[in-house]
Amino acid sequence: MTGLRWLPAVLAVLTVLLGGGAAWAAREAHDLRNTSTTRNTAMTDQTRTSQVKSQITDAVNTVFSYNHADIAKTEKAAQELLTGKAVQQYNGIFGVLREKARQNNLVLTTTVTDSGVTLLDGDRARLLIFADQHSTTTEAGKASYAPAMFAVGAIYEGDRWKIENIDTF
Repeated sequence: MTGLRWLPAVLAVLTVLLGGGAAWAAREAHDLRNTSTTRNTAMTDQTRTSQVKSQITDAVNTVFSYNHADIAKTEKAAQELLTGKAVQQYNGIFGVLREKARQNNLVLTTTVTDSGVTLLDGDRARLLIFADQHSTTTEAGKASYAPAMFAVGAIYEGDRWKIENIDTF
């Protein structure tokens, strides 16, 4: 029996080591499951993905279209459909356009041709937007067309999705 005195000590050390290993494995498994990729429900929550895609498409079509004859309409829409950093970004983009719009009777129509929700995590989303932009001016009757591609960050505020960030490429 004297040769087995060390057995309880060895079993105790083994229990501690195995318990520590189990705790480490559980923490690692939790970290793997709790990444932004695994929280992304864009592919699994079709209803919410469709909702954000539809509302942001409407917002882009409205906010990025501009008519010199009704500038107030676009600016009001921007106040309702933009939030956070997107407000300053929008003002930077359209600040220059406002003056040219008045001078040249600019009409800019933006139409989203396709979009994809790349991230949906609770009340936040990120979308890639493909759009066509048509403009006409009185400057020698000029008309132009340009494709556009950009990303927007969106947040669900109140009862609708709003654009909170604009990333141009």
